[in-house]
Amino acid sequence: MSYKKHPPKAPHFDEQGRVAFEHIHALIGNKAWNAWGFGKDKGNGLEWGLLRDKLGLERNYKPIILDAEKLANAGDYQILKDDVHAVTFYRFGNVTSDQENALLLALATHSKAKKVFFADSLGDNLEELSHRLEDLRNSAESRNLAEMRVEYMDKPDAPKREPYVEYRENGKIKGLHQIKPIINKKTGEVEYEEKTWICDDLALVGEGKTQGGEYYYLFQWQNRDENKPRTVAIAREDFGTDAGWKMLKAQGLKMTQGSGLTQRLTEHFHFNGDHFTQWTITNVTGWLNGAYLLPNGEIIGTPLKPIHFTDRSSSSLGYTTSGTLADWQREIAQNVRDNASMMIGVAVALAAPMLSLLGRESFGVHLFAESSKGKSTTLNIANSIYGNPEKIKLSWSTTATGVKNEAAARNDGFITLDEIGQAKDGKNLETIAYDLFNETDKIRGEKEGGNRQIKRWKVSALSTGEKDLETQLRMQGAKVHAGQLVRLLNVPLEEANHLHNFPNNKAHADHLNEKVQECFGVIGREWIAFLSNNADAVKSTYKIIRQKWLDLSNNMSGQVQRVAGDRFAVLETALYLAKDLTQWTEEESAQAILKNFLNWKEEFGENSREETSLIRILTDWLLVNEASFIEYPADPNARKPIKASGVRVLANEAKKEEEHYFIYPKIFDEIIEGFPKNMAHSILFSSGLLKKPKKPENGYNEYIFKISKKYIGKTVRAYKVMPFSDDESDSEKTE
Repeated sequence: MSYKKHPPKAPHFDEQGRVAFEHIHALIGNKAWNAWGFGKDKGNGLEWGLLRDKLGLERNYKPIILDAEKLANAGDYQILKDDVHAVTFYRFGNVTSDQENALLLALATHSKAKKVFFADSLGDNLEELSHRLEDLRNSAESRNLAEMRVEYMDKPDAPKREPYVEYRENGKIKGLHQIKPIINKKTGEVEYEEKTWICDDLALVGEGKTQGGEYYYLFQWQNRDENKPRTVAIAREDFGTDAGWKMLKAQGLKMTQGSGLTQRLTEHFHFNGDHFTQWTITNVTGWLNGAYLLPNGEIIGTPLKPIHFTDRSSSSLGYTTSGTLADWQREIAQNVRDNASMMIGVAVALAAPMLSLLGRESFGVHLFAESSKGKSTTLNIANSIYGNPEKIKLSWSTTATGVKNEAAARNDGFITLDEIGQAKDGKNLETIAYDLFNETDKIRGEKEGGNRQIKRWKVSALSTGEKDLETQLRMQGAKVHAGQLVRLLNVPLEEANHLHNFPNNKAHADHLNEKVQECFGVIGREWIAFLSNNADAVKSTYKIIRQKWLDLSNNMSGQVQRVAGDRFAVLETALYLAKDLTQWTEEESAQAILKNFLNWKEEFGENSREETSLIRILTDWLLVNEASFIEYPADPNARKPIKASGVRVLANEAKKEEEHYFIYPKIFDEIIEGFPKNMAHSILFSSGLLKKPKKPENGYNEYIFKISKKYIGKTVRAYKVMPFSDDESDSEKTE
């Protein structure tokens, strides 16, 4: 778009700018001239007179006037002089978004205006659009989109002679109609129009695209029984088909059954409506486009690009609010203060939306206690951060697939699992405990070929139960993976010991359980808004707190250090940054997290969990399978094992030989199954359980011994294992 050599001037162009940098006033819209006045009322129209007097302008002031035609072709007119830096446009009659776009594009291109305002015909509802002006000047993408809109916008004063679709009110019937112009054969003029109703007032408000590259149309309309317009995304492949129309009607849209009319509607929207606003279509919650998407579709913050959510969590209706932040602080936070287990529950909930910002992986805390010491109360308090605790809580009594679906629906969010003892079976328990923190689902194929989009998530989790995770897994016959115990941290639950004027624990818990049903959801939204606006402060604060935790644990195993720096440091950071929301002091929060860390470490130990677990597995196996060994020296009265695991060499005090075992390689590999072989060898050797020959035999790994024939009548090879830790090295190659 560019000016001609001598572009025409907008009406009253020469009248503006009598004073340098004067604020200019302009009338726009299809009724702008009516407001100005005609004939003897020219310049004294009723509407202009009212506005002029309200603005305190002189009676002979002449505003710029842009009717519908000039708005549509704004780029072809001189509108503002170069010394005009501020202008207000007053809408009279209809002014479309396309016309405003054309006007702003013209100002951005051909004027030096810095401040642009729009108001209604009374001068009210003032709206500043200076930022759009700057965006058009500085962003090539925004400018290109604006130019495309101008290119494709409908120009006024061009009577349509072919059938088209438009909003009309035909008596009581309102909505989109097919308009069929009836042409006078003699004059060629449009005599009248036939109107046929198609549907409610449906608008195309943009196009969208998923991360998988699927295209969508975004439609919007107002259902009579709803306060807000409903927005629905229809896949481009479904639009215009029965499936597409059914989706819209299922959401409340009223429309005709006529196939010819719906075909006309399809063609209409392919070439009309807002094809320029680009939406992100997603079924994933959490951080996106600079904003945060809750599982119910609610957006916290202002996204850089509009977002439409196409999925809902099974508990999405629970993500609502009740009460105020002050209510939650008074009734809940003040009564949780100084109770370490309840405070870490809040910390786990607050940590959820921080994980992506900090680049940390998913993790959880499992609070366990034999009796009822406030497990459910702690869970309810944590859930009240984001919504109605009764509606968003989950339990271990579910399937692994169900939990993964919920985790994906709560990406960058918080998930709770109540009562680990209710897990359906050992396999489900093991799978949930492992997969929940794996952050991705399995790759699944499509019938038509290719793979489905992989579900991904990042969550923090709070779990409860009477038993710790490791004990529960063993009780249900499930395998314990060392990685599970540093992702879902076993922390003994401490009963509340600061009751805040309540006579006993029951009264304290009853109050909290009652109030979480009245005060919920507000603090979580305030917290996410804070994170959205303070991402850099979140990272810098975590960096400082993490270093403190690494210093605290520097003499412990690498695994404990990682848990301290990557888990407990995150939890303390959450409470530190949320101190204005919880009203807990920094010291109170730090002490609560430290107390839970010490309780966790006492359960976990200061060594690597792999080391502890592997040593226990081997020693337990020896105790259980002692009878499966051939003894040496042989006991003539003892039965020989049907399936021998190796040789048990009894202690010989005369030769100062300690008891030890030779375990056949196949059996030994079965014992350490689930652990990388080299890692297992190294751990067991460092602990003194596994021995090395002084000179390993060629062709065998360095831990294999060649056993003498004297033991079982033939030469075999085996691992040498001491029943207890032995620091003395074995220098023998054979015995």
